[in-house]
Amino acid sequence: MFKDSVFKRLSKKEAEDLVNAVKHNKYWKISPSHREFICVVALSRARVKSRRGMYARATHYGRVEVSKSAASFCRKWRILLIDTRRMLAVSVLTWRAFKRIVSKGLGPEVCSMLETGSVPPYINTRGVLRMCSAKHQQE
Repeated sequence: MFKDSVFKRLSKKEAEDLVNAVKHNKYWKISPSHREFICVVALSRARVKSRRGMYARATHYGRVEVSKSAASFCRKWRILLIDTRRMLAVSVLTWRAFKRIVSKGLGPEVCSMLETGSVPPYINTRGVLRMCSAKHQQE
């Protein structure tokens, strides 16, 4: 069942969580105070050209426009960070990075990066660790 390369790096529980998120058409708010930013699971690569980037299939919305900078990182089973005001996916996250952002409470930091336009197009666990260290340095 879990033969894609994405699942090789995940535990069985994490892989089951990701598959269930797709089955149940899930989306998540990245921060309770910023409702305009949500996360969805990508169901395809971003290959079809659009005005602002590329289109990809995703849970909850069906078809999502992905920014040009993030489109090259968009793959099946990755998490898309969407700005619902512009209806544009601005960043791509790995499942582990997404889980770590949620568990460490880094949602407000990610939202502030989105508002200032300084969010990287691809966030993996190393990127989250950098955000954690920057958060601890500010405190």
